[in-house]
Amino acid sequence: MKIFNDFINFYNNQNSEKWNFAENYVPEIFESKFIVHWIYGIIENFPFEKYPLKNETFEDQNKRVKIEKEFNILLKKEELYKPVSIKFLSEKFNVEYSQKTVELIPENPGVHYLENLTINKLKESLERLKEKSKLNLLIYENEEYNYRIEEVQREYENISLEKYFEIQELYGFQLDTCLFEENLNWCLITAEDVPILLGCKKGLESEIEQKMNLELFKIENKKEMY
Repeated sequence: MKIFNDFINFYNNQNSEKWNFAENYVPEIFESKFIVHWIYGIIENFPFEKYPLKNETFEDQNKRVKIEKEFNILLKKEELYKPVSIKFLSEKFNVEYSQKTVELIPENPGVHYLENLTINKLKESLERLKEKSKLNLLIYENEEYNYRIEEVQREYENISLEKYFEIQELYGFQLDTCLFEENLNWCLITAEDVPILLGCKKGLESEIEQKMNLELFKIENKKEMY
């Protein structure tokens, strides 16, 4: 379909050397680009200072197991975690506040991403962004990964959000996709090993940020995402 041609041409000319740049995934017609951050939660009263960062000795292992059993976090159930902002995490662990914050926190089970809550907030956000406009979805093929995408259409015109999330959840948000609003005001991008990205026209930044229920981090074209 003609409506997809420009997008297909863009993705056919991706540069694998720019895998860590948002401009390699978000078509150039969307001047402003953001990382859409997943929601993270923290277990209140978790003894971060007592939890061994290394797991090399029996003593370390025993301490870890004891704490994990005490807080019943072996399965990392979402209801155990209190949702917090990335800003909160950066201040608590004294690390840089950016899209890199979570990567800078010492790995431990007291902090974890909240998948179900994030997806629900993303659904709410897209409903607000969509309003009465139509949405189109392009699923494009990445030669580096084999997701058997022949099982789904490549182009969906006037796709419902219900169908969009059905597809995304089936593939764990790892498909290479571009969901875009019919007037090309904004788009939402997913790709393998890349954060969810949002692109929009420059004059719509404030409106987009107000309608999104997830934290956004603006990314410049020439700045690496991670």
